[in-house]
Amino acid sequence: MAPDAHTSSSGGLRTHLRALGGAFVVVALVVLFAAIAVSLGTPLLDAAGIARESALGLALRSAFQFVGFGIAGVGFLLVTDQVNLVPVRTPTRADLKWLAGGFAGLIALYVVVAAGLSALGIEGADSAIVAQGSDQPIYFLYLIPVTILLVGPTEELIFRGIVQGLFRRAYGPAVAVAGASAVFAAIHVTSYSGDGLLATLATVLVLGGVLGVVYEKSENLVVPAVVHGLFNTVQFAAVYATTTGLVAW
Repeated sequence: MAPDAHTSSSGGLRTHLRALGGAFVVVALVVLFAAIAVSLGTPLLDAAGIARESALGLALRSAFQFVGFGIAGVGFLLVTDQVNLVPVRTPTRADLKWLAGGFAGLIALYVVVAAGLSALGIEGADSAIVAQGSDQPIYFLYLIPVTILLVGPTEELIFRGIVQGLFRRAYGPAVAVAGASAVFAAIHVTSYSGDGLLATLATVLVLGGVLGVVYEKSENLVVPAVVHGLFNTVQFAAVYATTTGLVAW
């Protein structure tokens, strides 16, 4: 083999390993640290007299999980010396336009996809979160600050900031958005169950793609983090309203 060919092949292999291996490592760290955070945080609920299966207890356990997400993501960036991989800054006026447009686009796309699936007679999967709060709807309201302060920022740090960033550096923005969205959908597989699992995961994939595009256009992690948190907030508020009978569908 010619030296130039060997060098090119080795460089390509290193590129794949850094991107795919890095993504695998950070997702594995997320799962590990989320489990550790929940196991360490749950005894605090007991000490505070908060029942683990109460609405507040479930919401706080979710908060512990996403604290683990954040520790894993920040730790990965610090240990691998890649903090500059994830741009974070105070939103500019242009960022606010992407934020508003991204939020409106996400809501509109979700409505269109849901309507399309309904027209085709395809039901979505059962949500573990909805099941948890079915008999204590206040749970959904407790989740609103959790999703704004923790879920949106940490999930976007992991999937858009790190995974999409690693893929972008290796393969360019288009592949990065698609790849990160696929990983984002895959990590949600345990959050749903039932016959509509594939349809729901496909919806998550598409919505993740919107967040990925918003991130690429704004070049500021704060933008998709806020959009993500607001989108989840709308969902939780809607589920609370329907579960309590405030709104009838």
